[in-house]
Amino acid sequence: MFKDRRLAIIFLIVLLDVVVGSATGPVRPEFVKDLSNPEWWLSVGTALFLGVQLVSAPLLGKLSDSLGRKPLVLVSAAGTLAANLLLIPIKAGFFFANRISDGLTNGMYALMRSSVTDLSPDEELAKNSGYISTLVSLGHVFGPMVAGLALFFVNDKSSQAKLVVWVLIALSVVNVGVVLLMSETTKQRSKLDWQAVWQEVGANLNVAKLWKRLSDKDQEHPGFRFLTILMLLATLQLGYQTYFITYLALSPLKFDAQKISFFFVYFGGLSALSNLLYFKYLVNKINKRIVLIVIAFVGVGIQLVYARLGTSLPLLYATVAVDALLVSLINGLLNGFLAKLTSDEDRGELFGLNQALTGIASLLTTLVYGGLATIQLSLPFYWFAASLAALGTLCWRLPKE
Repeated sequence: MFKDRRLAIIFLIVLLDVVVGSATGPVRPEFVKDLSNPEWWLSVGTALFLGVQLVSAPLLGKLSDSLGRKPLVLVSAAGTLAANLLLIPIKAGFFFANRISDGLTNGMYALMRSSVTDLSPDEELAKNSGYISTLVSLGHVFGPMVAGLALFFVNDKSSQAKLVVWVLIALSVVNVGVVLLMSETTKQRSKLDWQAVWQEVGANLNVAKLWKRLSDKDQEHPGFRFLTILMLLATLQLGYQTYFITYLALSPLKFDAQKISFFFVYFGGLSALSNLLYFKYLVNKINKRIVLIVIAFVGVGIQLVYARLGTSLPLLYATVAVDALLVSLINGLLNGFLAKLTSDEDRGELFGLNQALTGIASLLTTLVYGGLATIQLSLPFYWFAASLAALGTLCWRLPKE
């Protein structure tokens, strides 16, 4: 299937990482059930995970330009394993500790995007970047599926959560083993300057400096800043996928952990199918700019339907089907545009910088939807709709194909 077999290992690592990250989704409400305003505390957990990535993601990306991709991927996978061990006590404090610990070593997405770009010829770049998005969607199928299967074996909710945790710990061990089989992908490495690395850490905590670095990189790679802005808007709307856990559990729908698992299997399965078909057969045959514009505005309508959903299960699943088949393509399309602007010398740094900025956007949207949810559970969907409307409008400025 792949001209370079090293890609198969990289894609497997991506899949396992997403499975491990998404398997806890259906049981996360169990960790904060004894706290007041659980919808807020679930958002806080996500915010902690994303906040520490403001340091870790660009740091790992920059180090990978000097030390190689594989050592940093191994650090990320081992860090995820260590963080998941903290989930064994089903307690809110350990859940928040896991979010912080996992975020500290979670630069996997930027590292994998860099590795795929290292190995991809220009004519295969858009397709291979799209495959990452397909595997992310597929991981969001298998993660809840793993959780759903585990939930069949025990009835006690606390025991269900513990079983899911042990399963994802086992998968984390497997992922570390797969990383050991990975080959190094970068040939040209920059000189390692530790003083510059620590300056990088400080800069990643300063939004103004991050934006300045983005502007500087835009001089070297024209269009990089604009595409990053589009990805920031895409990230703002993408928060709804995490918010769905809160919404399904606490809204009038009252989904339990097993129903949440099946919901994400359905959602993720259709997303994976859509991404696979598009990036395998259509990505180089259809105008990507027009596709982005159309699906962004379709997404606006979908978010408005979610906001007024009520308790209608047929409407929920019909809307999710359209969502998964169309709107799920946005990230893969934008990643393809972005990958074409990178170079061998600073690819890890560029993707790390991009992930840091999208991390800020993820943190922002998490805090916004968490606050809005405490007022009314349907309000966050209007925020996601506004983000998609802004994205669709700006996509008109993409170069015509």
